[in-house]
Amino acid sequence: MEKNRSFEELRSDRYPMMEASPHLLFWEKTDRIMKLVVLALLPSVAASIIFFGWHSLLLYVVSIATCVICEILWFRIRKKTMPNDFSAVVTAVLLAMSLPASVPLWYPVVGGVIGIVLAKELFGGIGRNLLNPALTGRAVLRLVFVHEMSANVQPQPWFSTNGLDVVSSATPLMTAEAGESLSSVQIIDSLTGLIAGKNAETTALLLLAGGVFLLYKRVITWHIPLCMLATVAVVALIAGKGDLTIVFAHIFGGATMLGAFFMATDYSTSPTTPKGEVIYGICCGLLLMGWRLFTSMPEGMTFILLIMNCFVPFIDYLIIPKVYGEKST
Repeated sequence: MEKNRSFEELRSDRYPMMEASPHLLFWEKTDRIMKLVVLALLPSVAASIIFFGWHSLLLYVVSIATCVICEILWFRIRKKTMPNDFSAVVTAVLLAMSLPASVPLWYPVVGGVIGIVLAKELFGGIGRNLLNPALTGRAVLRLVFVHEMSANVQPQPWFSTNGLDVVSSATPLMTAEAGESLSSVQIIDSLTGLIAGKNAETTALLLLAGGVFLLYKRVITWHIPLCMLATVAVVALIAGKGDLTIVFAHIFGGATMLGAFFMATDYSTSPTTPKGEVIYGICCGLLLMGWRLFTSMPEGMTFILLIMNCFVPFIDYLIIPKVYGEKST
């Protein structure tokens, strides 16, 4: 055995298929994939900092520091070699993006610890976790701090010193869920991100651009995001009695774009076959619309994805490819 290299590292280099998914061939390493995901998120992150000011920036800094430190401490306590896969940074950025910009700075600390330690490392680390770490951290915060995590913050001018304005007025998504059409002003504001909402969930166009970038780089495939968005659009069209502005609100409002392109497509918590991904995407879309239309919570992306995470092993079990030459029974 080579000096200063653990058995796990040597095994990963020589027998990569012995490791947990994702199994990537050629030069497509996990750390490069994670860096591409962060790169795709950067425009939305920058927009949220511009819209919500210094506090938004601090949420990202605290979240990244917490997740990285937790992972370092975990591996030091277990006396294992820490993989340089950049996954903790992705978890941290997604967590901070899904928080209201008005929450105290210790919120991402709590969410980061829960996401990295409880949802990821206790299950065996990247590729072995059942639940999405960022979503798990956010879900616990949402259940414990209901009022604070439900806040919708109005964007402010560049690094405004007036403080963040938490508004109680209806967002475009709330308007659509009430069965009302969106005004032209609401549609334009939804596209530009100038609507009240969470840290970076409102920058729908930038999130869409980031998702297209990941598709172009083949980091993700079209199966989950397209099937999920198409399902949301069809159900919204039926529920809205043909009103296209309502369809627009459900597609570009809330966390639809963030969830469809960046959270539902997480390698560790999504199906491993194209057919399974199609089923997963359709189910996510149906569950999301059911949650929005029939519960008192205006947005349910966090909880519906965690629910679907639990069904991924069952979907994979149903869609196991038939062995070549084997007759179906």
